[in-house]
Amino acid sequence: MIERNNVRYDERADILYIHGREGPALSEELIPGVNLDVDAESGEVVGIEIHEASKILAPLLEGMEKRAKAASL
Repeated sequence: MIERNNVRYDERADILYIHGREGPALSEELIPGVNLDVDAESGEVVGIEIHEASKILAPLLEGMEKRAKAASL
């Protein structure tokens, strides 16, 4: 388990959780494998949970690496 500030990553389960604040929340599935935790009263997003994070985020990370390499040329 890796935890930094408001981010937790469970390597065994491959789940990334980003949270803004603690408290009662409702979980809503945004797309398969990605859930938003929404404050029950205000409707404000207070967290994001990503299952199979390494698979879902791989294209994003690859794109960021390509942009970084292009910028350094």
